Amino acid sequence: LFVVNRWLMRLLFRLRVEGGGRLPPAGAFVITPNHVSDLDPMVVAAALPLSRLRRLHWAGDAVRLFSNRASRLFCRVVHLFPVDEKHPAAAVSAAAQVLGMGHALVWFPEGWRSPDGRPMRFQPGIGQLLLRARVPAVPAFIVGTFEALPRTRRVPRLVPVRLIFGEPVDASTLLAEVAEGEPEERIAAALRARVLRLGREAGAILDDAPPPA
Repeated sequence: LFVVNRWLMRLLFRLRVEGGGRLPPAGAFVITPNHVSDLDPMVVAAALPLSRLRRLHWAGDAVRLFSNRASRLFCRVVHLFPVDEKHPAAAVSAAAQVLGMGHALVWFPEGWRSPDGRPMRFQPGIGQLLLRARVPAVPAFIVGTFEALPRTRRVPRLVPVRLIFGEPVDASTLLAEVAEGEPEERIAAALRARVLRLGREAGAILDDAPPPA
């Protein structure tokens, strides 16, 4: 599945990956991309070597992705565990258990897909997770998936897609970058600022106006 996905992303969407060498060479860490499309997980998966994918886990919406036996089987195959917004503490505990085993994790801090392509507020759950697990976060920015497949579209457009990885950063560094608020909220806000910075460096349209549809 991962090999097929990689070829599809590179052939159909001409996926370009930048900053892949910034990923930690081993151990537990959390990749924290922006989230605008159902294509986003496929882009992240296509950007990573198979050796990393074998030890990579994903957080996914419990209602959308675990509704029947077939989807639950698929989620098990790709190492995806359920996240229920009504029970955020359980999601953080499950993620911390994954990281405690030395595995990597993909966590979309916004919680759901942006309706207009602009990064939304990062939920404090990512701050709680980084405080609890004491592993680095790798900010990442995805360009092009909103134009390809926004929430309102069912058939994707074949447009170029980019994924930019930032430098790994730990919770203590993120805490120092935002002065006010609860620790988990400060970490989430600082991490969002780093993701936004990657987007600006990539030339994406952020904050003031949504990307063109």
